[in-house]
Amino acid sequence: MVDASATVTDPYGSAAAQLLRPLEAYIVAMAPDAVRHFYALLSDTGRMPRIIGALSAQEFEQLQVREAQHLVALLAADLGRAEHLERAYKAGAVHRLTDVALDGLIDAYAFYQGRIYWLLQEHVHDVHSREQLLRLIGERMLQDLQAQVQRYSSINTAGATALADLNRHVMSAENLADLVRGALEIFGSLPGSIGAFFARVDDFGELQVEQSFGAAAEAYHHAMEAGEVPRLSVDPLVSAGQGPGGRAWRSGEIVVSDAWLLEADKAPWREVGARLGFRSSAAVPLLDEHGRSIALLSLYAAWPGFFSSGGMQGLLSHAQLLLSSAVERRMSAAVVPLRKQQAYRRLLSERCVVLHYQPIIDLRDGRLVKLEALARMRGADGELIAPQRFLPTFGADELLGLFQIGLEQLCQDAAVLQGGGIEVSMAINFPAAGFADPRYEKAIFAILQRRNFTARRIQLEVLETQEGGEWTPARQEVIQRLRSAGIQIAQDDLGSGHSSLLRMDQYPFDEVKIDGGLVRGALHSPKRAVEFMLYLTRLAHAFDIPVTVEGLENPGIIEAAAILGADRGQGYGIARPMPVTDVAGWYGQFRYDINARRPRTAIGAMAAYLLWEQQIAAIADRPELVAQFVGARAIVDEFIRANHLEGGAVAKLLARNHELASVFDGAGRETAKVRTELLETLTRHWLDEVRAERSREAS
Repeated sequence: MVDASATVTDPYGSAAAQLLRPLEAYIVAMAPDAVRHFYALLSDTGRMPRIIGALSAQEFEQLQVREAQHLVALLAADLGRAEHLERAYKAGAVHRLTDVALDGLIDAYAFYQGRIYWLLQEHVHDVHSREQLLRLIGERMLQDLQAQVQRYSSINTAGATALADLNRHVMSAENLADLVRGALEIFGSLPGSIGAFFARVDDFGELQVEQSFGAAAEAYHHAMEAGEVPRLSVDPLVSAGQGPGGRAWRSGEIVVSDAWLLEADKAPWREVGARLGFRSSAAVPLLDEHGRSIALLSLYAAWPGFFSSGGMQGLLSHAQLLLSSAVERRMSAAVVPLRKQQAYRRLLSERCVVLHYQPIIDLRDGRLVKLEALARMRGADGELIAPQRFLPTFGADELLGLFQIGLEQLCQDAAVLQGGGIEVSMAINFPAAGFADPRYEKAIFAILQRRNFTARRIQLEVLETQEGGEWTPARQEVIQRLRSAGIQIAQDDLGSGHSSLLRMDQYPFDEVKIDGGLVRGALHSPKRAVEFMLYLTRLAHAFDIPVTVEGLENPGIIEAAAILGADRGQGYGIARPMPVTDVAGWYGQFRYDINARRPRTAIGAMAAYLLWEQQIAAIADRPELVAQFVGARAIVDEFIRANHLEGGAVAKLLARNHELASVFDGAGRETAKVRTELLETLTRHWLDEVRAERSREAS
């Protein structure tokens, strides 16, 4: 049967083939039985691999068939080394991705070697040939195990690399969109992974998928949107909320499904999931500092048990901690469903960007000094989409694209305005991260040169709402190069965050803009808004930086800003953002009738009083100056005269306040009481003015 004269020098050579060929039929017959007996032995001894429990009966049968086929291929006479290594790597990947322990593989090969030994005893009678066959088969099995171990190691390395990549990515991501996309790509690129989702709950309590990775995930999301399968949910009262995602959200704990297709709660999704190859999943809730779920990471793999290995569990736990903190810092970004995000990116790629311009005036004389370009997008139906809807969905690349398109259009529109006799500075929003991205600097100078546009007419408004990292010397060098070319740099939204104040200290901006959100609160809490304007204006002026106040929505707030010494103003009370074609018309009819020395509104009077109060405090240690200052006519008196309030509560409280300011008032209790009453009275007057203005607008 076997040529006893054959010698083995290479387990894949011709001599090996000559020895093995007569045995191939016996091996084909032996392999299925050997595999079945091996798994029966594992079952009897309670050592069955955990992954078997994640398989259906049919799948378990298929597993045994494939294992028998691998054993037959391993002992085939014409097997080459390269083919063997390729087969072994694939088998090793399957075993590692399904969390089969290496000692289980070793046990299997030991068992199969025993079966082969008895097969040789029965069919190979020449002792020398039998020994050579045992050696070459042992060598092939050893190489098979070694190749599988290498594949185990490479997959383990991929997990460790993913962990390191995730750490680096979280540190470098500038915004939520980039953070999520990068994290999903890292998980989705793991060997065996086929899809990933990121979702948050919207204002209506619905879980919205905002990002996905992988063709399978995209197809699955499309099936949810089309109603083929239920949408992911966190509501415990609906069946979809009983799935892994809902349970993870409510418990705050990672939920792993080793046998995705076999578990009862997958019934609504099983057919589509099976078609897409989902075999296991992990639902990772991201938590705020109080342990409440704020987002959900849903991961899917093509192999049962994929997420239950020690390495994957460690990666998931670390990712939960790391991403929870990173996402919580960026939770101000609006929840935007994936389809809308894709639509916005598509509009950007098609350059469907429209600029509207909002005038900025000098608060001393009402002169137009600047136009701020504000981007909108034009949808397929012609609708103009506001920036607060699409900006949170843009990552670094989209923000760069938006800036380039906007700057090109701004230069073009400025030329149109100049032809109509309007030549003013043009401001455009700029992400702080742009100073660390060399693409921005290159784009700015390229566009200005191509459009033959004067650099000194451009102002970049640094968006406080976009994270920009540390203001390193390298970033400062970029700013200096831009300023040296004549481009102005403004700090936008002063007061919206601690970092904006730090930036103002670190770099001498050409201008700062007080956050409109602080100012708009004047309609409800005027004292707080006026104090913000007062202190931030004084702070900026202490650094010798001009101040623009945003959010000036009516004449009273404009008046207050002017009285407090702000240099420029912007807001609906001056002009709404408008197409470039409307600027000339507005410019021709705009009239500025604010007099900072003669307030007509209660909030203007409040600003004048708080300013007067600070001036008194500055000379408190000079009684002769205090008496002289108090004796002079106060600006608040102009408000009283303009509104015929002589003899009223404001006049009486103001007079008493002046009396107390000119004498020592013990602990100042009465002064504090009078001050409070005066501010409360002015607040009531102001709220009456606001209601009257709204009533006039409604009629």
